[in-house]
Amino acid sequence: MISQSEIQVTPDLSKRSRRGESNTLRKGKPKIHRRYTPTLTCSVPRGMAAKVVARMSRHNWHRNHDLIELRRNGYIPYTRRNDPDYVPKPMRISARSESCEALTALSLALAANCDYNPDSDYQFEIIAPFEQIAAAMGMLHVYENGRKAYDSPLHALSVLEQLGYIVVLRGQDTDTGQNKPLRIWLTEKFFTSRGIAIEEIRLWLGQFRTWALKNGLTESLRKKYERHLLRIERIGIDLKDKHSLRNRLKQIKRWVVSPDLQQHKVKKAESIEAVLNSQGNNANRLDWALDESQKQFISIASAKRKRQNPYYQAFVKWSTSSRGFGSSGAVNTVKRSI
Repeated sequence: MISQSEIQVTPDLSKRSRRGESNTLRKGKPKIHRRYTPTLTCSVPRGMAAKVVARMSRHNWHRNHDLIELRRNGYIPYTRRNDPDYVPKPMRISARSESCEALTALSLALAANCDYNPDSDYQFEIIAPFEQIAAAMGMLHVYENGRKAYDSPLHALSVLEQLGYIVVLRGQDTDTGQNKPLRIWLTEKFFTSRGIAIEEIRLWLGQFRTWALKNGLTESLRKKYERHLLRIERIGIDLKDKHSLRNRLKQIKRWVVSPDLQQHKVKKAESIEAVLNSQGNNANRLDWALDESQKQFISIASAKRKRQNPYYQAFVKWSTSSRGFGSSGAVNTVKRSI
């Protein structure tokens, strides 16, 4: 009789998981805890981007009240956000150093690749794909078969989204068929949580606009933003049916716009309206001439219709006749004319 220990079980290679495949490829080597150390590897543009990056680099995540409250309640993974039965697990208040480094590197990369042009449709949009952001963090890993992985930046992005520091629009990637972050915007809490006041943001945006006008870069910045919109449209991402997202982005822009700029805009609108009203009686204006000609045409047409009326013709004939006759004769004349 064959014992149970002598029975050889052949493993089913078709049911090998990804973890098992990774262990097989590793061939006894120790498991890699972290391949890369998150750090900013891209160049930072001068001006407002450099100022924001300088503020972000000195932030201490262990004293961030929003992160402490979020960890006290527990993270919600992206795959379980629509699950009503999922209960997040509370975590210890102090985050690990790897998590803090990833959050700092992601914040620096987002601040360096942000659009600070105040004339854009929506403020503080990241004009680079997230794969490029992961490469700017130094955490983009490419396998031998060409597959790209950036799990740590994705987790850090999810944390910033739950903190309310960013607004993420996800969609299906045409290459992999997975839901990935396709468009990202920074919110006001992204700046205020790092100690940047509203007045400083407005001052920096005004300086950015002055610098662009002085150096003649307004046209190049507009073309750059249009190329970004064309790339987004080619992918198939639009905000036409996303009303709540557009309202949130408009709210961010209203927060950014300075009251002085709003007053200046109102004054400009009033001056333009006054000029238009002053030119309302000018006969050289094409719209005024068209309106007058239309009124004249309508009056001529109504007069012509009135002259063709038989009752009116009988009245004119009676009023212009030299003989006078009574009212009954006038009525009989009108009837005979009809």
